[in-house]
Amino acid sequence: MSPLLLLATVVLLLVVAAALTLERWRDALRSKESASSDAGAVIVSVVVPVRDGEGTIVPLLQDLYAQDHPQAGLEVIVVDDHSTDRTAARVRDMMPRWPRLKLVSLTTTSGKKAAITEGVAHASGALMVLTDADARCGPQRIRRLAQRWAAHRPAILLAPVRTMADAGLLGLLQEEEQWALQAATAGSALVGSPVLANGANLAFGREDFGRVGGYRGDARPSGDDVYLLARMRAAGLKAAYVLHPEAAVTVEGEPTWGGWWAQRLRWAGKMRDARLKGAWPAAMVALAMPWMLVALTVRAMDLQVGEQALYTWCMVLAAWALWSVPVVRLVNAMKAVYGEPPRSARSVLALLCFVVYAPLVALVALVHRPRWKGRLT
Repeated sequence: MSPLLLLATVVLLLVVAAALTLERWRDALRSKESASSDAGAVIVSVVVPVRDGEGTIVPLLQDLYAQDHPQAGLEVIVVDDHSTDRTAARVRDMMPRWPRLKLVSLTTTSGKKAAITEGVAHASGALMVLTDADARCGPQRIRRLAQRWAAHRPAILLAPVRTMADAGLLGLLQEEEQWALQAATAGSALVGSPVLANGANLAFGREDFGRVGGYRGDARPSGDDVYLLARMRAAGLKAAYVLHPEAAVTVEGEPTWGGWWAQRLRWAGKMRDARLKGAWPAAMVALAMPWMLVALTVRAMDLQVGEQALYTWCMVLAAWALWSVPVVRLVNAMKAVYGEPPRSARSVLALLCFVVYAPLVALVALVHRPRWKGRLT
């Protein structure tokens, strides 16, 4: 066996292992959720950490006020993280008509983790639900989360986030990328090994939060979602996922390329410091795999007849197919949950773009932390 054929065999085996994992996640997405329990008895505390959210906080609170969950069993705690606009005033304007709406202001601490911790300290519910201040949600969201939690009592409950973006390449990339991220989040969680979490839609048991010490000792400014997931898993606590469109929140995509780039640097930064077991090795292999295929393909082009060219090219073509097809199938399975059309060509285009920019984002994130709302992330 030639060295090149041996290399092709090794790469093919790596791709096969990745493809099998993605197909397992896809099967999980296509399975039916077990019957849900009655959520009426679950007391839910929604914690909304916010900084300078004057323009988005009111629509979100209106969504939460309209939830199909007993009003006596739902409280909303907005934690103002030193906002410099009228965020607090907007919340106060709604409080006289909504007794279960609370406003807490950070004084001696700052940051999203501090805001979440303060919100939990003021909460009375057994189930904590996190929501970003720029998200929107439907009226069934809290009920779906509470049902899933009541049925299985996981320590942490992951839920879907949809990105709605404008038309054009920037919007296409964001929407397709989010479909892929949500598919990976859902699929891995449903098979019992969650690799991602999104703080825009996350729930956990208040007692379990205290059991792992919350964010105590974690000085990192970002990554509240993946760090909490890592702590829960390290403690041997159960994680679950709500695979239902009504449990989703919707966020707007970044309107500019600069905002898009900064957002990805923030995401890469929190994954860089993530303590999820095996997260970094898996991410590095995933980023390197298409480039290994490119290098292998270039080498194979120099083969002559009689140099095991046929066997090598068969492996190269099989590796390309096994790398790309399962990704698209997984994304399409996630779209099917929401009744969305597949649009495989869009997914392939976004995947090829991701192959180019993702390694660059990962490298820049190693040495640069962007600022977000006046703070380093």
